[in-house]
Amino acid sequence: MKTLGVGMLGHGFMGKTHTFAHRTIPFYYEPPPARSALRILCGRDPERTRAAAETLGFEHWTTNMLEAVASPEVDVVHVCTPNHEHFPALKAAIRAGKHIYCEKPVTANLAEAVELEKLLPAYHGVAQTVLQNRFFPATLRAKKLVAEGFLGQVTQFRAVFLHSGNVDPNRPFSWKFSAAAGGGVIRDLGPHVVDLLDHLIGPFAAVHCLSRIWAAQRPSPEAPGKSIAVDTEDAAVMLVRSADGAIGTIEVSKIATGAEDELRFEIHGRHGAMRYALSQPNYLEIYDGRLPGGDFGGARGWQRLPTLHRYPSPGGKFPSGINSVGWLRGHVHSLYSFLNCVATGTPPSPSLADGLYLQRVLEAACESAQEDRWVELPSKPR
Repeated sequence: MKTLGVGMLGHGFMGKTHTFAHRTIPFYYEPPPARSALRILCGRDPERTRAAAETLGFEHWTTNMLEAVASPEVDVVHVCTPNHEHFPALKAAIRAGKHIYCEKPVTANLAEAVELEKLLPAYHGVAQTVLQNRFFPATLRAKKLVAEGFLGQVTQFRAVFLHSGNVDPNRPFSWKFSAAAGGGVIRDLGPHVVDLLDHLIGPFAAVHCLSRIWAAQRPSPEAPGKSIAVDTEDAAVMLVRSADGAIGTIEVSKIATGAEDELRFEIHGRHGAMRYALSQPNYLEIYDGRLPGGDFGGARGWQRLPTLHRYPSPGGKFPSGINSVGWLRGHVHSLYSFLNCVATGTPPSPSLADGLYLQRVLEAACESAQEDRWVELPSKPR
């Protein structure tokens, strides 16, 4: 079994999430695909980074990103920094030939994505974009059903990803309200819901997007009494068209009062339909239109599949398949999939190239919102 040295860039919420996944993989999978050695943690503030390294169990810490990436002890680089800090880290990791596990969105803008795409032909590592909503038993089952033809030709679809964190106009300004830093809900929430639909029934051909900035000014966190202009959207609605004519909507918002972390989709096809809600991750709902109708509805009706914790072997044993699944579990299985690809030398999915393609789709949505017009989407790389 290989031992992979881990370099973690960032120790905030996502850095902790990725570290948790590494430390718990041996519990969930027998055997795990590789041993994880937590080598280096990188952060901006020396004291906080030192304390985080001690708490999370890293052997060393640094405030120098390039030092962490270049370390001979590091085989896998995790990019968990703010969006605008992804590009230099990814460029350094690609050139160093390190394996890469990168949070979404891959870059802060299209120009950075284009430059990284140019580096990929000479890169021979394993690089995966973190899109954990693909990795729940329910969404894995949905993908299998689609591949088996359960839906038939897709007729219509809709999806939402709703939060409420920006409703208060007095929430202080942060980098997530800055376009230059890669902020806004299209780039923040959009990757998850757009990727999940694209993964299941894509690719898509065109998008027309409307967006709204809810609070034009936000209080400065450093200068009491002063405000900073906001130039990123708090909500957006996309009308999406597939190549064969199916139409659907994708909505992302951080001003949906009452919402917590609500990702939902519904897909309708010639033969069947399916729907899923992240707030009910243990179930996938399906409708089989090929079953006979009749008195009182016959055999037709929505069926709730209890996917629960039923991962394929070597997972699914702890906890058992009848136990409920939670938000962190999608991250753990996503990392497992990545480590298995590193150990076996197989291409990951979603790859870094997939993440860069997704960036192009998101940038097209931003362009559409700015210009109020349909924007054609790029062809998906094979």
